[in-house]
Amino acid sequence: MARVGTCAAIALVVPVVLAASAAAEKPRCCVDFHTWGGNTGCCGADQSDACNSWCQSQCRGGECKPRADHHYCHCFC
Repeated sequence: MARVGTCAAIALVVPVVLAASAAAEKPRCCVDFHTWGGNTGCCGADQSDACNSWCQSQCRGGECKPRADHHYCHCFC
């Protein structure tokens, strides 16, 4: 009986944890987003176009901005 209760609790917790982690990865308004399209910052001008494309599609607007030798997706408000 205790095993059934434990399984039920786990079944309820897992979707909540997955939803929270997915929300943490989504860019937010007026925030530099350091992970974009599977990359952690884009180093150099050769990745700026890819970063901008991803940023614009995920933020409903936005652009990659240079910060400390990396480009980060900055979502407009």
